Amino acid sequence: MPSLDDSVSAALSIEGDVLRHAELERRDDGVRLLRCGEQRCSFDLTRSLLGEDAPPEHTRRVEEVLGAKFDDTSARELRVTVHPPDSYSFFTPISSEAPVRDRKRQLLQQAALVTGIRSTKRLHMTSETVRTTQDSEGNPFMWVHVLAVPDVVDERMAEIVQGLPFREHTWMVSSEAASRVTGRLERAGGSAQEALRPYTLAVGQYPTHTEYALSRNREWYHAHYAEETESIDNRAYFAVGFLNRVDVPLDGVGRLFVYGVDVDPEAYAPFARLFGQEPERLDPFRVVEDRTDGPPPAPSAFAPCIGAGIGDYL
Repeated sequence: MPSLDDSVSAALSIEGDVLRHAELERRDDGVRLLRCGEQRCSFDLTRSLLGEDAPPEHTRRVEEVLGAKFDDTSARELRVTVHPPDSYSFFTPISSEAPVRDRKRQLLQQAALVTGIRSTKRLHMTSETVRTTQDSEGNPFMWVHVLAVPDVVDERMAEIVQGLPFREHTWMVSSEAASRVTGRLERAGGSAQEALRPYTLAVGQYPTHTEYALSRNREWYHAHYAEETESIDNRAYFAVGFLNRVDVPLDGVGRLFVYGVDVDPEAYAPFARLFGQEPERLDPFRVVEDRTDGPPPAPSAFAPCIGAGIGDYL
């Protein structure tokens, strides 16, 4: 087994019947892409890997694929990216002044409400404070993001990772991973006009849903997803509703990106009219030094995978 290196990260994204993978090395002068690719399987990965029941042969097949891709990796951790409909992903406000025990209790209660699972012992949960703010009376509170998958899913992934060089695995929602890419893009450039419009909206287009990743000053701010969004007009409608709910004005959005499957920025004309910004294709290969054979035909589909590999290295 190769020696493990904290500066190297490996990431996996799951979307339909496609596994996408990437390995990156974090250096003082940036991030270098060591490998990436995708593997189409003959079965639905979201059901086989992320569902309550999975045929053992599907699990073995995934382990074989990842073993072939990462047999000589030096990464300690495999970061697994999932889309919002395939996990429990939500934001909840919590008082900054509440004792730690009360915060934990509130998170558990909210998780039970969102998931419908009475015993949170059946869930593998991670949480992080995304931002702090104040209510109308000046009381400080935190917006906390919670990502949860059923324990059986987390255990299944642990079994797969056990046969690979990694020490552990972690989970990340795709909207957060996409915001990591936009944050690094904006660190590489930006104008005074964009500084006056500090929000960035990345729209993820997928056959089953549309997801929205909102950042402020290069930091993840909030996220949302919607189903039944086949048309561009519907995607725009849900985008406006999402921003209204988090009190972000449309003219506060300084950059607009689209990513995912079969994206065409020119088709997002309703977004351009709403936000006064031309949508850009989110290309994660712009933020890494590519040492592979070149980006794949649909680079924006790799935004969640590479974003997870970048992590909080901004």
